[in-house]
Amino acid sequence: MNTRPSVDVLLVEDSPTDALIIGEALIDITDFAHRLTHAETLTDALAHAEHARFDVVLLDLGLPDGNGIDTFRRFRLVAPDTPVLVLTGLSDISVGLVAIQEGAQDYLLKREIQAALLSRAIRYAIERNRASAELAASEERFQLAVSGASAGLWDWNPRTGALYLSPHFREIVGHDEDELPNDMQAHYQIIHPDDVERVAQALRAHTQERHPYDVEYRVRTRAGEYRWIQSRAQALWDASGTAYRMVGWILDVTERRRANEALRESREELQRLSANIEHIREEEKTRIARELHDDLGQLLTALKIDMGHFEQTIEAKMDEASRGALRRIYGVIDQLVASVRRIAADLRPVMLDDLGPIPAIDWFIQEFSARHGIAVHAQLDAGDVGFNRDSGTEVFRIVQEALTNIARHSGASEVTIEIAREDPFCMVKISDNGRGALSDARRNRKSFGLIGMRERAARLGGELAVRTAPGQGFALTVTLPLAVVEAPDIDGSDSAGMVKH
Repeated sequence: MNTRPSVDVLLVEDSPTDALIIGEALIDITDFAHRLTHAETLTDALAHAEHARFDVVLLDLGLPDGNGIDTFRRFRLVAPDTPVLVLTGLSDISVGLVAIQEGAQDYLLKREIQAALLSRAIRYAIERNRASAELAASEERFQLAVSGASAGLWDWNPRTGALYLSPHFREIVGHDEDELPNDMQAHYQIIHPDDVERVAQALRAHTQERHPYDVEYRVRTRAGEYRWIQSRAQALWDASGTAYRMVGWILDVTERRRANEALRESREELQRLSANIEHIREEEKTRIARELHDDLGQLLTALKIDMGHFEQTIEAKMDEASRGALRRIYGVIDQLVASVRRIAADLRPVMLDDLGPIPAIDWFIQEFSARHGIAVHAQLDAGDVGFNRDSGTEVFRIVQEALTNIARHSGASEVTIEIAREDPFCMVKISDNGRGALSDARRNRKSFGLIGMRERAARLGGELAVRTAPGQGFALTVTLPLAVVEAPDIDGSDSAGMVKH
C-alpha cells in the first residue's frame, strides 16, 4: 500500500471564515496528506518560519500587521527558499501579480478556493520551487567552476554569433569586457592576421565535419604584444546535424612555445656551426668538447631547474595534456644533450689560435649583423691587451653569448661593444637599445644568458655587472684583471692575440 506524501502547510490568514474554508479544502485533498499550522498575524507567521520548515505557505496580504505587497516582501526576507501562494480578494489581483514578479509561485482568489484547485496549486508551487532551486544551484556551481578554473572558458552560439567569455578568458588575452564584447567577430579581431584563417578552418572542420577542435594561435593583448593560446572545444549538434552550441577553454602556452623555440634555435645554431668547421686538430677537438659540455651543461641544468620550478608552480592546474607537453620538453632537452655529445668532436666557432680573439670577434660580428639585421658598433682598438689562449677564448665566448642573447630576447636594433685596457683591468662592455627588463638581481643571476658569462668571468678572476630597466636597454660590463688575462699559458705558448692602436 502506497503512503501518501505529507506536506507541511503554513496558513497565514486573519479571517476565521476564510481560514475555515481553506482548512476544509485541504482536508478534501486526496493527493497528499498535510500538517497545517495557522497564524493570524504576520508577526506570528515570521516566528513560525524562523523555527520550522514548511513545504508551502498560503499567505494573505491583508493582515492586522501587514498590508499589500509589503507583507510578501517581509515574509520573503525571513524565508526566501519557501514557496509562497498569495491569497487575494478580487480587488487585490494586481497586487498578486506583483508578488509573482517578486518571487511568489502563484496567487489564489479566496472566493474560488476548492480542493482540486488548491491541490494543483500547492503541488505546482512545490515543484516549481524545487526546479528553481536546482537551477540556481547548477548556475552557482558553474560560476564557481568558471571563477576557479585556470583555463579561460567560452560558450559560442554558431547560429547567432553570441559568445560568452569568462573573466579568466579576458585575463589571459589581456582585455577588459568593454574592449572585448561577447561576440565571435570581436574575438577574431584580436587574433594574429596570420592565424585567423587557420582558426576559422578548424572551427568549420569541427562544426561541419566533427573533426576534433584543438588549435594554437596568437592573440593581441591590450599592450599590443602577442601571446600564444591553446584552444579546445566541443560542439553540440541538432537532429539535422547543425551545430547549435560550442563550449571550450583556452590556456596560455606562450612560455611553452618560447621554450620550444629556444631549444630549436639552439639546435640550429649548433648545426650551423658544425657545418662550417672542418680540419680540427685532435687536441682542439678535446678542448672544444670540454667547453661544449661545460657551457651547454650549465644552460641545460638551468633550463631543467627553471622548468622544474615552473612545473611545481602550475602542477595543481595542469591536465594530462599539459603534463605530456612538459614531458616532451624534457625529452627535447635530453635529445639536445645527446646531439651535443655527437657533434662535440667536430664543432668550434672559429680557429682562435690562428686568428686571435679580436679578429675572431670581428668575424663573429659580421656574421651576427648579416644574420639578425642588428647594427653593431665595435671599439676593439682602445689599447694594448695581450691575451693568452685561455683568456682570449673566454672573452670571445662572452661576446658571442652576449650577442646571441641580445638577438633572441632584447628586440634591439643597435649594439655597442668596447674592449679596452684600463690598468689594472681589461674592460669588456656590451650594451643595446632593446626593451630591457626589470632590474631583479636574483633573476639575473639565474637567467640562462648570464650563467655562462658569469662563470667565464669568474674563471679569469673577474666580475660581471648588469644595468637594465624596462625600455632602457641592457648594459653588461665585465671587469677582468690584466694579470690573469695576459699571464703566459701554462704550456708556454704565445698569446692568442693583441688589441693594438
